[in-house]
Amino acid sequence: MNKLFLALVVALVLPGCAKPRLYDWNSYDSNLFRYYKDPTSAEGFRVGMETQFKELEAKNLRPAPGLYAELGTLYLERGDRTTAASYYKKEHDAWPESRYLMKVMLSNLEKAATRAKPQ
Repeated sequence: MNKLFLALVVALVLPGCAKPRLYDWNSYDSNLFRYYKDPTSAEGFRVGMETQFKELEAKNLRPAPGLYAELGTLYLERGDRTTAASYYKKEHDAWPESRYLMKVMLSNLEKAATRAKPQ
């Protein structure tokens, strides 16, 4: 009886000891795999990432490191520098480890925009 009681207590207490997740990958890995296998699915990958971000932000969670930057790069590949810059800024603000790289990426976008303006 004591062993059964102890097992029950352990089973009830251990789940409460779990640490909250710092960030969430959600279905990123399966979506990325699908995108790599079929590069024409880039639009679906982009939409899926945006949906994931909305869900996470609604729960006050943040995506895993690098995901904002990856979505920014998808926009950059489409030629949308403004949206790319906004996601690079989000990555910069969310992850201190990414700040230097994101500053460089944002600076490069500004330089490219300056070169593209007719004089």
